[in-house]
Amino acid sequence: MSQNLEQSIKRVMADILNIPEDSIDEDTSSDNTEGWDSGNHIQLVIALEGEFSVSFDVDELEAMQSYPDILEMVQAKL
Repeated sequence: MSQNLEQSIKRVMADILNIPEDSIDEDTSSDNTEGWDSGNHIQLVIALEGEFSVSFDVDELEAMQSYPDILEMVQAKL
């Protein structure tokens, strides 16, 4: 997996969720990240779609509840 891809995802997540990029790891999820509410989740998905020129369907959007989930979904689209 590309280190560049991981860093790009972390950068987008940090920007949207207003958290330090270096705090994002395998354990980062909507359950344990204070700013990761439903509104920011939509903003995050839109930002990821724009950053990587991909699009996610509703099932994928709902499944993207952690950093590992997001990494897997984005990689599958590239």
